[in-house]
Amino acid sequence: MAKEDWDKLTLSGVLDQTVERFPDREAIVFKDRRITFRELKENVDKLARAFLNLGVKKGDKVAIMMTNRPEWIYARDAAIRIGAWWVPVNTRYKTVELEFLLRHSEANTLVMLDEAVKINFIELINAVCPELNRSEPGKFSSEKLPDLKNIICLSNSDKEYSGMFKFSEFLESGGEDREEELDKISDAIHPDDIVNIVYTSGTTGNPKGVLTKHSQFLKAMANMARRFETSEHDCILLAAPLFTNIGNLTGLIQAEMYGAKMALFETFDTREVIKGIEKEKCSIFTGPPAMYTMIMEHEDFTSKKVKSMRTGIIGGAPVTPQVVEEIINKIGMKLFSAYGMTENSGITTMSEVNDSPELVANTSGRLLHEDCDLKIVDPNTGKVLDPGEQGEILTRGWMVTDGYYRNPDETAKSIDKDEWFHTGDLGVLDEKGYLRVTGRLKEMIISGGLNIDPAEVEHLIAQNPNVAGVQIVGIPDHRMGEVVMAFVKLREGVECKEKDIIDFCIDKISKYKIPKHVKFLDQFPVTAYGKVQKFKLRDMAVEELGLTK
Repeated sequence: MAKEDWDKLTLSGVLDQTVERFPDREAIVFKDRRITFRELKENVDKLARAFLNLGVKKGDKVAIMMTNRPEWIYARDAAIRIGAWWVPVNTRYKTVELEFLLRHSEANTLVMLDEAVKINFIELINAVCPELNRSEPGKFSSEKLPDLKNIICLSNSDKEYSGMFKFSEFLESGGEDREEELDKISDAIHPDDIVNIVYTSGTTGNPKGVLTKHSQFLKAMANMARRFETSEHDCILLAAPLFTNIGNLTGLIQAEMYGAKMALFETFDTREVIKGIEKEKCSIFTGPPAMYTMIMEHEDFTSKKVKSMRTGIIGGAPVTPQVVEEIINKIGMKLFSAYGMTENSGITTMSEVNDSPELVANTSGRLLHEDCDLKIVDPNTGKVLDPGEQGEILTRGWMVTDGYYRNPDETAKSIDKDEWFHTGDLGVLDEKGYLRVTGRLKEMIISGGLNIDPAEVEHLIAQNPNVAGVQIVGIPDHRMGEVVMAFVKLREGVECKEKDIIDFCIDKISKYKIPKHVKFLDQFPVTAYGKVQKFKLRDMAVEELGLTK
């Protein structure tokens, strides 16, 4: 399809076209289930008609709380088909986070799973909604969640739960009597209609609900897929959660746009992933360096088993040129680096097809969308900075969100009068327009009047062969204002001392950037989305070292 045509379609229309082209091609492989695109659409339409019977309509919010499985996709696509907005729920959420999302999004319908991977979602939803135990399905009412009326629950063991519709029965209730009505509703959806709300991680406060349109998702994915050369012959290794940008954009949306198969995994079990790659001939994958390393270091790994792996993105954590080279040599993939965020339709920059391992490892590529803008500015003055100078990354164009749902203050703070979106990320552009993301604006360390990028120090220490993970924060110092502290997670079975980490940095970076303190942790405090909460690390250091904030 010509690139200019994608923004004339909706996500629902894209699925229709793919089903028409490849009805009998496999769309989803999950455990022992194999689902064709025709079967996918039949289930989606059936569920969409069941939603209509329930009174769900255009503009309503349908929340989805499931681990990766075909029914997650059915629920998302069915909501889209009737013009509702889908709201993905992080499966790591606890009660406070889930209650906030359901209340703030004004979701009137929740599609959920009862339990998976040692998580009991029934206990979670009953803690948020104790009224469920005395409610009938479809007649639920909660003071805390006045908009929520319907809960549809998929059970692994075919159980029924008080106050909830049983997914299998609910799906079958969507007969064909409203088929013509469904087609009219779906045809009336516009490419520039909002299609979902994704709640950001909320590292310092309540999450913000980012709004995205059909056209934004499709144009962003089309630009990315041109680098991948995606086609119906590809199989996408989909182990990232569907509630994430990776799972949604480079997994689900890409597959439905191009007719590629999705090899769907509930969790990243390395042995199962390697078996899946070999059996399904997976060819596209997006993930952090750790996932690639886990594949290559697993006892079941051989280059022959993963020879189908063709291309993908590596990102989300520091990576060295040596690791990139290792992936190229052992797996045989063409790797890309990228930078993106939910507020920029999932992806902003991407490396080029012929970029070297050094460029892939050390930069996030160049602006992917030629008809959008990116610049680096002084965060204090707004002055556009020259190549090589660090400042805040600003973006503008169709990729930028319309704003945050029910949060005009945060929208106004983030999008200025000239329509530039202030990412809050720090970065540097080189002479050729390649972006190097150096950290978060709020995380900048100022020691003795000198700026220190935590990401620079993290990138260095990550190259230590004993280190599995590292986080850098600034802690109070009566003389320098702030000094650097490193929180380090060691590789399994390795012993290391504070002095070893400090010595590793000597002669590699300026003395004022070298950590003054090192603390070893088994794990870092993270948000429900897996983002490290650096403020908690800082608080930990202040308390343990007896410092004054």
